[in-house]
Amino acid sequence: MAYITTADLSQRLGPTLYARLTDRTNGTTLNNTVGQQIVDEAEAEANSYLSKRYATPVNMTQHPELADVLALRVLDLAEYMAWKSSPFVSDIPGRVKAVHEDARRWLERVAAGAVHLPASSPPAASTAEDDSPRYSGRTRAFTEDELDGL
Repeated sequence: MAYITTADLSQRLGPTLYARLTDRTNGTTLNNTVGQQIVDEAEAEANSYLSKRYATPVNMTQHPELADVLALRVLDLAEYMAWKSSPFVSDIPGRVKAVHEDARRWLERVAAGAVHLPASSPPAASTAEDDSPRYSGRTRAFTEDELDGL
């Protein structure tokens, strides 16, 4: 289930800017295929953070109260990605950089457990495997009792 759509991104940017940032040929005609790629990348990035704590994608049917907060953060990521990926843009506006960084910091805090999603009931936990190293040593050839007195 998607957090945002190309229509959401187009509305955030406005039709002229959306066309400029998604058209890879001359920057004048909107390209929803490129827009969808941007949306997919932004959602994947958000899910990469959210998956540390929650099953992703977060089910918006079960947690409609999360729709606005997740849509806002994913739109922040998508807007930055649209500017960054356009061949017709040489500099990303400071406002876009700032909201992108705010979104990433918020997602990092969610992943670290410092911020919890504001759901009426917690979303499903992540089923991701713990990727921390696992150690096991060989069994001892001699125990402390066997070496007592040596």
